[in-house]
Amino acid sequence: MVSIDIRSLKEGFQELEFTPTAEELGVENPAFRDIRTEIQVTVDGEQIVVRVYAEAIARLTCDRTLEDFDKRIKGIYTVVFMPESDIDDDAKGDGIQPLPGKRDDLDLTDIVRDTLMLAVPIRKIAPGAEEMDIPTSFGESSESDIDPRWKELEKLRSSSEESPE
Repeated sequence: MVSIDIRSLKEGFQELEFTPTAEELGVENPAFRDIRTEIQVTVDGEQIVVRVYAEAIARLTCDRTLEDFDKRIKGIYTVVFMPESDIDDDAKGDGIQPLPGKRDDLDLTDIVRDTLMLAVPIRKIAPGAEEMDIPTSFGESSESDIDPRWKELEKLRSSSEESPE
């Protein structure tokens, strides 16, 4: 769990570092290891600005070769915590969250997990597989493998192409 005690924060800028496990963050797929999180906190009155730098090594499956490989990923996210009475209805969800009412800590576990998950690339290409050809057909087909219904449809198409209407 990644949590900051609000009572220990001083006015101004501070840096904190966490090394949560994948189990603590609740991330299983893809598998993460060597997770490191640097959190920069700026306290300005009743407003707390938190910038999360998260990095890890992710175990991914290559989209081209279907082989597993490791890739270092990094993500950044900034969120502002402020009293709920100061938040406009239009601004909710745009990186602005209310300060916890009766709790004395900011739970950043979900923010760190989401930052890592969003850092995983959409196209996962293993090193060395960037220039590989992508197969577009698999196996060899023969006339005997063709469903007989397709042969009949092919005859209909051939006859309609020959006859002008």
